[in-house]
Amino acid sequence: MTRAIITGVAGFIGSHLSEELLRRGHKVIGIDNFDPWYDPDSKHRNLSRSLSNKSFELIESDIRTFDFSSLLQSNDTVFHLAARPGVQDSWGNGFLNNVEINIYGTQRIFEAALSANVKKVAFASSSSIYGSTATGEGRRIQPISPYGVSKAACEQLATVYYERGLSLVPLRYFTVYGPRQRPDMAMNRLFRASLPGSYRFPLRGDGTQSREFTFVEDVVEATIRAGLQLDDSRLEPLDIGGGVSASLNEVINMVQEITDSKTRIDNFPLPPGDPKVTTASSTIVKNLLGWEATTPLMDGLKKQHLSLTQELVSTL
Repeated sequence: MTRAIITGVAGFIGSHLSEELLRRGHKVIGIDNFDPWYDPDSKHRNLSRSLSNKSFELIESDIRTFDFSSLLQSNDTVFHLAARPGVQDSWGNGFLNNVEINIYGTQRIFEAALSANVKKVAFASSSSIYGSTATGEGRRIQPISPYGVSKAACEQLATVYYERGLSLVPLRYFTVYGPRQRPDMAMNRLFRASLPGSYRFPLRGDGTQSREFTFVEDVVEATIRAGLQLDDSRLEPLDIGGGVSASLNEVINMVQEITDSKTRIDNFPLPPGDPKVTTASSTIVKNLLGWEATTPLMDGLKKQHLSLTQELVSTL
């Protein structure tokens, strides 16, 4: 049984990861500052199952100030998911949060983990580091948004600390969706714009831009394998993709089919930092972890819709 430390535990991916690790018998210590960037109450709801488990401990603190040296031990595995997400929020003054939370916060965790000689740090990177190159063999680190720059910087930090002896694995997540998805993300917004109410989906561009969508349960499985099973022989970033690419227009049609209603849409120009296509390279993660996503896009969307409608009913 491993003691797992999860930063950003109350978030979308972190709360699912916590539940699955607890289900498998691990001790989980979760850290979250319940940043009001989006509704802290929803994050508390995310943790309801974990909090009912006696093997879970919650520390409410900020990764920019928390004393990780007082917590980390040599037998720990750290899953570092805490970050300021969002491409569009990273422009202008928003980049300061990317620097402080994503880069500085990550450096503090790496430093403390190195000192404590932890087993491994598996941390959330992003397909955003590729910019417009995440489409084939020509992929390279070439971000086109400040958020992507912050995640690329975290990977550079990982190289520095790996050379000093810290076991690390960067996980380049590709457009994660599913129950508890953040309210700023496309699927969540599409369902809200298709369910009863006045909310309207802001469609940026013509909807032909495509993404590789990855269901959150598949992401959790890959993350656990990377943190607990991957050997330490090299620093190998892993693309974590769902194996299914679809355009935004195709997703809109799926959402309308699931909800049996027309999605309310407002049209806007395509924003900066938004690549036309993202596609994960699955060969390395399949060879190293024996992992590939198994959830079809329509099935995952149905699960997200069910979860969202249940949440709406519970808050009435």
